[in-house]
Amino acid sequence: PDLIVGAFGAGKAVVYRARPVVTVNAQLVLNPMIVNPDNKTCRLPDFQLSVACFTVRVCAEFEGQSISDEIVLKGELQLDSLKQKGAVKRTLFFDYHQSHHYFSILIERQKKLHCQDFLVYLRDETEFRDKLSPININLNYSLDESRFEDSLTVKPILNYYQRSSLTEQAYILVDCGEDNLCIPDLQLSAVPDKEQLIIGEENYVMLIINPRNDGEGAYEAELHINIPPEADYTGIERNNKALRVLSCDYKMENETRMVVCDLGNPMVAGTNFSTGIRFSVQHFENADFSINFELQIKSSNKINSTSNLVNLHINISAMAQVQIRGVSHPPTIILPLHNWEPKDEPTKEEELGPLVEHIYELHNIGPSAINNTVLHVGWPASSREEILLYILHIQTHGPLHCQTSSPINTMQIKFAVPPDTPELAAFLYNSTISHYIRRRDVTVAEPHRRNSAKILNCTNVKCILISCTVGQLERGKSAALKIRSRLWAQTFLERKNDLYTLSSNVSFEVKSMPYKVQPAKLPKGSIAIRTSVLWSTPNVSFVIPLWVIILAILLGLLVLAMLTLALWKCGFFDRARPPQDDMADREQLTNNKTTDA
Repeated sequence: PDLIVGAFGAGKAVVYRARPVVTVNAQLVLNPMIVNPDNKTCRLPDFQLSVACFTVRVCAEFEGQSISDEIVLKGELQLDSLKQKGAVKRTLFFDYHQSHHYFSILIERQKKLHCQDFLVYLRDETEFRDKLSPININLNYSLDESRFEDSLTVKPILNYYQRSSLTEQAYILVDCGEDNLCIPDLQLSAVPDKEQLIIGEENYVMLIINPRNDGEGAYEAELHINIPPEADYTGIERNNKALRVLSCDYKMENETRMVVCDLGNPMVAGTNFSTGIRFSVQHFENADFSINFELQIKSSNKINSTSNLVNLHINISAMAQVQIRGVSHPPTIILPLHNWEPKDEPTKEEELGPLVEHIYELHNIGPSAINNTVLHVGWPASSREEILLYILHIQTHGPLHCQTSSPINTMQIKFAVPPDTPELAAFLYNSTISHYIRRRDVTVAEPHRRNSAKILNCTNVKCILISCTVGQLERGKSAALKIRSRLWAQTFLERKNDLYTLSSNVSFEVKSMPYKVQPAKLPKGSIAIRTSVLWSTPNVSFVIPLWVIILAILLGLLVLAMLTLALWKCGFFDRARPPQDDMADREQLTNNKTTDA
């Protein structure tokens, strides 16, 4: 009703006219409500493509007082409205190829119901994955006030207590029985192709996965594999015909790395196959005793949408084979020294005696890395206050830091050390080291005497202890220690013809590996490097004068001539003839004389 408002004594009144209320009865009808994607009865003229389609019918009627006999409604239809913005809309208008359409509909009072049809088609199944969720069709409408007559003082308005929108749902026909409700039974099992990974090796793992569906079809079925931090996805196994090749993608959701593989849409009932997915496992810095892969099948079904959760554990271990080796350069010293005399106060290293170098190498064969390793060398330095091997310099190669139990080269002997001696370089690069000795024409000690040589080591002489710490050694890397020393010749010359073997002992022990995982037993070992001191007597060589040689030749020729003459005098060179030959010669001579007469 209209409302009149006045005030006492004002002499005026205000009339508030009520707007006519239009009550609209709208309907939204889908035909059919279940769309069979295989029933492609419509053909898109622009694309020459057959598609499945259905009709969206909008019907409306109105009633009200003090309104005209016809009104115009503005309508808005939205297809697949529940899909988020940017997602693929499964249905489009046949004439517009859009999922959104505005229209107007004229309604007359005389007609009870006025309808307008819109043809909608379903995209091809290859263009979308979601087949289970309903296709939401949404209708919004309002009065088109631009169509009202200008003479109207008050324009109509829609009934405020009535909804101005309608929603209906269409469904895609799936192979799920009469109720169109699929209940799958998803089962998943998986095994790795190796039970243990060793840190440092080229660890490639293949997960052999068996997905099954013992129930009805599973739509948008996907295999989800959570990748542990230690691993990286490398691809699908394609060389084994017994394993199916899947389409997989690497994804990251909320800082979780995963591999998602398509299992079918739908993953039909009775599906049962095996597939292989490969990973590279290299990041062991913070790895525990095992790595864990999580696997599960997920689908868009409302009931039984997922499979059992599979946790695959692969054990991790650390293992390293460490080798200690060494060499003496040279391996043998032969005394006495040629043209060498001891000095009371030597200043140069040559004045001490022959050079003796021991080289030690700690080599990590692998496969795992090692660190925090200790290396100890026991060096035979002296016996009863007499020097044996005098250390001049200690040279290291690689992550090696050493210190000695007592100072070395206390006499400040001058020496020259090249940056990297050939024998050290050859040793480090696994080359053959030529241990040569500049030999004079000498006769060395017999083998049975060598075996009787006295061994001088840390059990019976005073040693200098060299302690070293070795840093991290990766697979195939080495650390080397070279001790440059001189044999204190005077000590041994005072014990002429006594044979000795100087032995340095080197040992190592790995304290830890650079991983959380530690082996049950860490590597350790030891060796002894020996240098033999032998004696020999030089052979004296005489220089024979030339005249002596000539005189000897002449005397030899004279003796030969006298012997030849004596033999000739004795008839040694006369020829002895048979008697028959002599008679024949005489007869022939007689005949020749007769003829001449």
